[in-house]
Amino acid sequence: MTSQDLIAEIQRLKPQISEKQLQQRLEAERIKCGGLLGDETLLRLIAAKLGVQVQQNCSYNNGVISTGRLMAGLNDVTVAGRLIAVFPVKTFQGEEKSGKFATVMLADDEGILRVMLWDVRVELIEKGELKANQTVRLMHGYTKEDRAGKVELHLGRKSQIEIDPLEKAIGCPTIEKFTTKISTLNPASGNVHISGHIKAVFEKKNFARDAQSKGTVMRLTLADDSGQVTVVAWNEKTAELEGAKENERLIIVNARVKESQNGVLEVHVDSNTAVNILRV
Repeated sequence: MTSQDLIAEIQRLKPQISEKQLQQRLEAERIKCGGLLGDETLLRLIAAKLGVQVQQNCSYNNGVISTGRLMAGLNDVTVAGRLIAVFPVKTFQGEEKSGKFATVMLADDEGILRVMLWDVRVELIEKGELKANQTVRLMHGYTKEDRAGKVELHLGRKSQIEIDPLEKAIGCPTIEKFTTKISTLNPASGNVHISGHIKAVFEKKNFARDAQSKGTVMRLTLADDSGQVTVVAWNEKTAELEGAKENERLIIVNARVKESQNGVLEVHVDSNTAVNILRV
């Protein structure tokens, strides 16, 4: 069902609710989830809160579950979509075990899913074979709730990753489906995804965090067809953006919107943010 179909179905079951009221609730849910879920999924959540049951659907009929239908506690899960962010591999050291992990973000027609890769599954990232903008099928994973209560997928030793499966290459959304126009950013936007062209790059600067450590900050100006905004990159992200040039296209996933001391909106890029420069 399309978003408009869902609105019509909710109104049929709850005729006292106007389309304008539903659109207002939809916008509030978009802001609350930070763009991580598509409108169809959000409308289904709204329907559930209103106590009405709308027709269910699954994006694929070959065992692949759409991100909007995932819940915590599922085993042997398979999803498919486009990678919109791939984060660097990290290591962990515990009392009983140590290992490696990495995070990627997957988009399908219903939303964006955070995926955790563990141990041997991170090798594709280390080898440079798993990259942003690829279509993938992620098989035999399991779902858990993160600290914020959102569902995430985990891939371990028994999981499999298929890169660019041809039958899924058509119809997988790009990050543009979930990006926010710069002109609509506001202090309540929270975490956002934006894309645009670099208009200016400013020199990287060092600063003292405290008496024993230093940090790094870098600023650039990013513009889309609606406006422009200052992007502030911190610490390790400055290394990823160093060398960026004017007119190059930049995609930023999971950045934070903040208001500066002089009241100007900025987009902040830190370790939880993925950046992708498309070289000209």
